Parts: sequence; C-alpha cells; structure tokens
Amino acid sequence: MNTEYTRSVEYKHFLYQKSNKTIIFHEKTTNEGEPYYPVPNDKNLKLYLQYKKLAEEEINVHFLGRLANYKYFNMDEAIKNSMDYYINIIKTKIKNII
Repeated sequence: MNTEYTRSVEYKHFLYQKSNKTIIFHEKTTNEGEPYYPVPNDKNLKLYLQYKKLAEEEINVHFLGRLANYKYFNMDEAIKNSMDYYINIIKTKIKNII
C-alpha cells in the first residue's frame, strides 16, 4: 500500500462518540526538523527531571500525556493514561472524605 501519510486518525472513535460530523487527521513523518516525540537520551532525561520537579510544585495543576510522562504513547494509551490518572484522583478524594 502506497499512501502519502503514516497514520490516519478519526478522533471521535477513541471515546465512541456518536456524531454525523467528524475530523480525520493524516499524520506525515519527516526526518527534518525537531522530533515530534521525546528522544530518550541523557540530555533530555535531565531536562525532563527539571520540568517534573517544577510540575510537582504546582497546586491543582495536572500534567498528563506524552510530554508529561516524557515518553511516546499511542493515542489510546494517552487517553487511558489520563482516565486512569483521573480515577486515582477521585479515589484519593473519596478516601479523604470517608
């Protein structure tokens, strides 16, 4: 199969949304410019740890997803990461109330 793109995504299917309208995104890759995803190396790990420390100092701000975890996620994994995080926040709040 010869296509002009690497990946095609129709976002409404991630969360099983029902709609007569949609958005379809075609991702194209290139070897030029900055990489789209974090490159795991010593320099970037050091920078990530600096950002992580700053993020932990924030109150009522939650950093999630690819850049917050500084690793590549497929989109379904990114959504699951966010939902799992939210569920853990709710569980913690319920325990503090009880």
